[in-house]
Amino acid sequence: MTNKIVLGFEVHQPFRIRKDAFWNPRFRGSIEEKYFDNELNRQIFERVKAKCYIPATSIVMEEIEAGEDEGREVKFFYSVSGTLLEQAERWGKDFLDLLQLLSSTKKVEFLAQTYYHSVTSLWEDKTEWREQVKSHLEALKSLLGQNPVTFENTELLTDPSIVQEAEELGFKGLIMEGKESVLNGKSPNFVFRRKGGNISILPRNYVLSDDIAFRFSNTKWDQYPLTAQKYSEWIRSTPGQLVTVFVDYETFGEHNWKESGILEFLRWLPRELNKVGVTMSLPREVINSPYYDLEIEGISSWADVRKDHSSWLGNIMQWAYDEAVRRAEMPSRELGGDYLKAWKRFTTSDNYYYLFTEGGGPGEVHSYFNAYNSPIDGFLNEFYAVNAFLHEELSKLGINNEPFFFYKGGKKVGIAWNESEFMEVLKRDESLKENVKYLREWLK
Repeated sequence: MTNKIVLGFEVHQPFRIRKDAFWNPRFRGSIEEKYFDNELNRQIFERVKAKCYIPATSIVMEEIEAGEDEGREVKFFYSVSGTLLEQAERWGKDFLDLLQLLSSTKKVEFLAQTYYHSVTSLWEDKTEWREQVKSHLEALKSLLGQNPVTFENTELLTDPSIVQEAEELGFKGLIMEGKESVLNGKSPNFVFRRKGGNISILPRNYVLSDDIAFRFSNTKWDQYPLTAQKYSEWIRSTPGQLVTVFVDYETFGEHNWKESGILEFLRWLPRELNKVGVTMSLPREVINSPYYDLEIEGISSWADVRKDHSSWLGNIMQWAYDEAVRRAEMPSRELGGDYLKAWKRFTTSDNYYYLFTEGGGPGEVHSYFNAYNSPIDGFLNEFYAVNAFLHEELSKLGINNEPFFFYKGGKKVGIAWNESEFMEVLKRDESLKENVKYLREWLK
């Protein structure tokens, strides 16, 4: 029987690429105006803010205060992307104020992630990934006054190298998907620690999480309707040390409308958990609990049936888009400023997610979240946009030669367009220095 729950929310909005980048290209204006649709971004943010962010966060705040008055511990964790915080600064100061208020209660933990909610952890070279994590830490410190000790990689993407990198960056805990093959048959309802390391791991109980996120409004579900009382009893009767529940914040009011009862479910859940003796805890409070060793093998995420990386890098369109993004890295770094910021936005996982092509249940989910009419429409537009962006950068830098590709172990690990970029790649990875012998020939 479980007497503890760790309950939290993923909060993210991307800066979407212009949906007419190919059909109606812009050649004037700022970099942001040419490649990103901030009118659409604002409209979506304001809609979700009205339906979810403000009402759900107000309920969380009210229940924390009610818990304090009644002697109950009401605690939640949030994983908020940097791009979401940027949009809140622009178009949702009232939402940002609420997040700051939550942080001040000491009953809410904000997790670290990649600032741009990107796929860069899947690259062989983790330089950009590390930069985005550090940028996110700075944003959380500046805007919310927190120094995170728990990490959640984009979409719970996890493999041995990511866990090790997170530990080397100083994190004490990590949230991952409770994928059976990664847990080697163990229950997700325990605290684990990376074998040979010191970082604690909290696997998400995806069945109990998805009961809220995907099944709450399903009238054909044999457990419909789901009430806070029923759910609390499920948590209490679940065997294990604790249950980690992690869902998209938009579950509350956007994916499930207010009329479904989802906001009232959120309001009553802390009270019902307390009634059955389940304590609400924060990740940072449980990561030092007794643990089991876990050998992390393979890759996992919280997406689709396979729960791996194929939602973002599983087909030729996604590979091609990723290749184009990586070709633009060094020119973006060389130019800096708005070019570098725009390039980082191209790394956001949503841009890859829109290009998923499989059918069935996963296809329906992707279709629901897709900004385009089809993955092919998305690819045509995004691939054009990132290549037009790269072409603009190369023109600005006066580069008219072919790129140099660095390989290691059969995998592409770096791309350079001129000598300074070539040397920058070598600085990152000294094992590539044997490529120097090709430098003069390439520059001819």
